Amino acid sequence: MAFRYGREVQAPGAARAREFLIPAYHAYCSSTIGGNTRKYHGLVVRDGHLLLAGIDEKVNGIQISTQQYRDAGNETGLTQLLAFSAYPPEWIYTVGNALIRKTITFDGDLTVRYGITGEAGLWVRPLVTSRTVNRVLRDPAPAIVHEPDGFRWNGLFFQGDLPYRADPVTYRDVWYQREQERGYEAAEDLFSPGVFQGRVTDSIVTFRCSGATGHTWEHPRPPAQGIPGWLGRAADAFCQGDEIFAGYPWFCESWGRDSAISACGLLIDRGRRAEAQAVLRRLAGSKKNGLIPNRFPDNYHSGDATLWYIHALGKYRERWGDDAFINETKPVAGSLLAEYPFSPVARLDHDLITVAPGSTWMDTPFTPREGKPVEVNALWIHALDIAESMGIPVPASPAAARREFQRFYNPAAQCFSDTIDPPDPRVRPNQVIALALGLAAPEQAKTALKTIARTLLTPYGLRSLSPEDPGYRGQYEGDASYHNGCVWPWLTGFYCEALLGTGVPRHQVAPLLLPILSHAREAGIGYISEIFDGDFPYHPRGCIAQAWSVAEIARAYRMVFAKTYAGQLF
Repeated sequence: MAFRYGREVQAPGAARAREFLIPAYHAYCSSTIGGNTRKYHGLVVRDGHLLLAGIDEKVNGIQISTQQYRDAGNETGLTQLLAFSAYPPEWIYTVGNALIRKTITFDGDLTVRYGITGEAGLWVRPLVTSRTVNRVLRDPAPAIVHEPDGFRWNGLFFQGDLPYRADPVTYRDVWYQREQERGYEAAEDLFSPGVFQGRVTDSIVTFRCSGATGHTWEHPRPPAQGIPGWLGRAADAFCQGDEIFAGYPWFCESWGRDSAISACGLLIDRGRRAEAQAVLRRLAGSKKNGLIPNRFPDNYHSGDATLWYIHALGKYRERWGDDAFINETKPVAGSLLAEYPFSPVARLDHDLITVAPGSTWMDTPFTPREGKPVEVNALWIHALDIAESMGIPVPASPAAARREFQRFYNPAAQCFSDTIDPPDPRVRPNQVIALALGLAAPEQAKTALKTIARTLLTPYGLRSLSPEDPGYRGQYEGDASYHNGCVWPWLTGFYCEALLGTGVPRHQVAPLLLPILSHAREAGIGYISEIFDGDFPYHPRGCIAQAWSVAEIARAYRMVFAKTYAGQLF
């Protein structure tokens, strides 16, 4: 599916609300249709460092680049913009009698092409810096080496077809709208070493920035199967060798919990066997005291990453059977299960698991969830079942744990408590994981799903807390609202699985996916955001591209649009 926009992107709000993202191995290229709005944006970002921020461009003396500056509008370029499409990102401008078709491609190296129809004077200034993506910089002074056809810095070489002239200029007070909205320092300076300039008639002019990365993943990736092409492309964006990056632009690293959850939808369901093995091996190789790290290399404060890892192993085994890889991982799974209930963050209490505060996926100080969380214990019982089926000794009886799990059901709330011991009757979405794994009696499951639909369901996923709760926050306001009202799309996969498991027909579940699939045209173009506001109109928030959001929507799509159902979306 191509993402095409017409003259609606002449409106600054529309252009700057839509971001494109092109990842490569430990590098990416990202901005909006209307210029950088985040300190994380840049045409070449490598290993968490911004190197090439953007390009200032003029055609026949009229500026078509649209980067904003503090206290200064810069909308002229948008008035010349006729259309935009992705991927690859392509802008179509008209300036006078000239039509300009600008296209960006990125595979670690950047190529920018200007297709000129008619005659135009083209003026191009690259804007560079050298900083980490999570800060801004004043008075950058990158070490520039000028050459006849371009310049070098930080291992990169920028060159072009037009004549180059060294002419150093500092661009002051480049302004990032989204950073100001988020409460961060929003202005910085960028450096331009020189200018490329010349006249072009009915021709293509190319600029290249090479040297960002020489790494590629060794296994070829077949076309997406069972999901729309754009969703397959989005899934590939997070898969970086034996790592799964958690999200773009500020979670560009592999996390244990996120990787284990995402591996199912991004790799296993899509038949990416070698990549799935590589990711699971890396997680297994990092185990310590029965735990998989939350953040590499040494943050082991996750009370559920181990269980999500075993869940992913179970999914792998369902897909490919007891192959050599499963035999290889049996000792790992056995060791994890034996040590996990006696680890620093989890302990066996009778037949269920009590975890340390702040160790579940709802991990802010505002959602400690001390005691026995519902999804952790659902995953625990599921892990015991998987282990028994693999012939691995288990530290507790799955049948006894199931019986004790019934304590989670709260008849007064008509759903499952979020935690017990101590009890937390607040209506949260974590129970859908237990429902999807089949741990509720049929009538209890149907009742709980009705409560969830009434209190938590939105067009973009499930709220993290019921609006009926006094602690509910319907708009994103940082950590206080992160898990107390914000909508999390990644739970959609388990919600759909639970609905189907209770007999809801696919054709009734399918419409639930329409809004989140349509969301691919906004925010991160071709991706799914991390979170949304819990209140209408459900603005997208957080990362513009989140691994488990994409993974679980892809998994839900497959479940709903299996071969036995003739419908299809997008």
